[in-house]
Amino acid sequence: MRIFYHCFIMWIPFIVLFALAGFGLEVLEGRKIRTSEYMTGFRDLGVGYMFLMGSFAFILYPISFLPLTFIVNRFMKNGLFKVVPFTLFGGAIGAFSLTIIYDSRFIEEYNISIVNSMLIFGIAGFLYALVENAVKKNIKFV
Repeated sequence: MRIFYHCFIMWIPFIVLFALAGFGLEVLEGRKIRTSEYMTGFRDLGVGYMFLMGSFAFILYPISFLPLTFIVNRFMKNGLFKVVPFTLFGGAIGAFSLTIIYDSRFIEEYNISIVNSMLIFGIAGFLYALVENAVKKNIKFV
């Protein structure tokens, strides 16, 4: 039951970190797109873009990091080794998110880098692992 509460609490940092990663991706790569066909960027939606990224992260957690958090906490005891799967899985989510956020035509035409997306979301996964470790140590019922 403790792992369940821990996984449920970790939903909040996931939403914050991965919404910020989506925003960072938009700032870094989305600014390259200069056409009226791309109307879902930060320049057009403003703060509403953060709401969209937060909603995307809210939906993404139960299918991606919730099972991963459960499995890692169940089988890995060393906090240092927990960082690796979260960082790698964050990078994989970055590659997946890039294809969802931007159309393949925009990726090719405007030379949007998948490596930058993987790095940004990998850093978010690394920070998630650090927050997960801190929550595990500092909250008693988790």
